Amino acid sequence: MEKKRLAYVDYWSHKYTKSGDFLREILSEEFEITDFWWKPNDKIPLNEINKFEYIFFFHVMFPHQIMKKLNEKKIMWAPMYDALNFRNFFFRSIFWKQIANLGIKVLKFSDKITESIGKEEVDSLKLNYFIKPNFSSSINQQTKLNIFFWDRGRIKINDWLHLFDQKEINEIVYLPRPDPGMKIINNDDLIQKKKFNIKLMDKKYLPKSEYLSLFEKCNVFIAPRKKEGIGITIVEAISKGMFVVGYNDSTMNEYVSDKKVGFIFDEKTTEKINTKDIIENYEHRKKYAELSYNKWIQNKKKIIPLLKEETKIIKKMHFFPLFLIDDIKFLIKKIFNINFFYYY
Repeated sequence: MEKKRLAYVDYWSHKYTKSGDFLREILSEEFEITDFWWKPNDKIPLNEINKFEYIFFFHVMFPHQIMKKLNEKKIMWAPMYDALNFRNFFFRSIFWKQIANLGIKVLKFSDKITESIGKEEVDSLKLNYFIKPNFSSSINQQTKLNIFFWDRGRIKINDWLHLFDQKEINEIVYLPRPDPGMKIINNDDLIQKKKFNIKLMDKKYLPKSEYLSLFEKCNVFIAPRKKEGIGITIVEAISKGMFVVGYNDSTMNEYVSDKKVGFIFDEKTTEKINTKDIIENYEHRKKYAELSYNKWIQNKKKIIPLLKEETKIIKKMHFFPLFLIDDIKFLIKKIFNINFFYYY
């Protein structure tokens, strides 16, 4: 049977990070996919996208004023929690009413997205993504702490170092590679003091295979951001049986199910990590990774049926004045050439 055609609209940098490839793989089972890579200030190829009956947006979402020109389409969007920055409840409410008004189905990878939607009548599906486990026996043999920290400019070494019994630390694998627009906060003093055995991976490019092989030498993973859309690096660490230490926000506090799997902290945390929780619970983390992956395998089957469902467009009289406010805001931004693609 001939496959239906689907437009996959994605943020340009994901072409290289491949963050959305796991969803492409799922959708390709039933659809012939055409990619549209978008970056800020690019012209939106609306006429081309409009040729497709099915449209999937990953991370990217265009304003209501543009989206309503996509006529009679079946559309699904996977928003990222770390990109949703609504100014206040009022604009957040307008946004989700617009999503409901267009009949866009939402694929949620964070409980925070569920909270954001609230009581708005948005057709949605909540999933937790997991990677097929690929455990390393070397992790189970470690009696000291070998910590992997990818410094993306959002969390410093000193934010988490005090959580550990520092006498138990054997090595810190340190990868200083900031996110776009971020800077590394100076950690030179700590490195130069050589108080810890810090293995500096100061390479401009680190192949994925080499990056993942470093995991096999570590039993602790420090989640590198304070909030995540999915948290692919966290999922990779779990698939190796590593102990995950993360900031108390999504999605870290969703993946870390208990203190044998990982440890959640914030600026007020005074509790220390029990080294025994790391060293003695590798088998527990293996079981958690396997069960979670099997659950993902079953739940991901719900994605395509939801996308193919008839579009439910929510229209209510009180929407009109709210949308008019947003239309005026959109027009002002357009006149003054302000980037209006990110509503939030």
